[in-house]
Amino acid sequence: MLPMARNKKIILFAMIIPLILTGLGIGGYILYQRIDSQQVKNSKELERFGYEMVGSSRSTETADDLGVSQLSSTFDQDKLTPTQKIIYGLNRDKDGLLTENKTLQAQIQQLQAQVTELTEYKQLNEHFAPQQLKDELRSVEHQLKAYLIRSADAERFSTIQIEIMSAAGAAEYKAFITRNRLMLSEDKKQSLISNYLPAYAFCVGDGVEIAANSRSEERKLAHFFRTEDTNSLTEALFQDLSSVLTPCQLSIREKLDNDKV
Repeated sequence: MLPMARNKKIILFAMIIPLILTGLGIGGYILYQRIDSQQVKNSKELERFGYEMVGSSRSTETADDLGVSQLSSTFDQDKLTPTQKIIYGLNRDKDGLLTENKTLQAQIQQLQAQVTELTEYKQLNEHFAPQQLKDELRSVEHQLKAYLIRSADAERFSTIQIEIMSAAGAAEYKAFITRNRLMLSEDKKQSLISNYLPAYAFCVGDGVEIAANSRSEERKLAHFFRTEDTNSLTEALFQDLSSVLTPCQLSIREKLDNDKV
């Protein structure tokens, strides 16, 4: 009897085991399908949440009671999953960095403008440095003198008078650029020398013939125009020069202002 009972148990186990294995296989497959489906669902929800978060980062800003800018809230943060909270926090950080970057860009532009302004100021000061300005005025005087010597209208003036006229033209050139704090380009400088200073020089030359009564006084006037030192001029000579020089200066300065040189 015992061998037969053992054989029946073996046969029974042999029949039950395949059923168990089959059930486990089916159950495992169903569980796998559910897990896979849930993962797909979670991925889609996470992706949708990410897109919504990007959209929320473009929402309008509001200000709290302290005046601090805040983005309008789109989500109930208490219902967010840990992963969603991380994404939400990262997007908030991104918005903060974008705002900070705009502020820094504005500051950079302001600093660049200041650098440009300081550079121009430095160049202007260097241009008006005593030695450089002295060299420039000497160049203007020489060019104007050469222009007058070639002019037939200047034949009636003596050599010392032409020197006075050239020095007076250079002095008026200095007054013009100093008054307007200008650094003239070479073209504008040549235009000033050729189109404006000659008429002024002739006006001064005609006035010098009236104001100066001797070669000595003419040399004093030449020195005055080059140095602006009035110590070498007598009171009478200075008064006579002022009376003839003022109309010449008013004329050229009015013309320069009207032409916006």
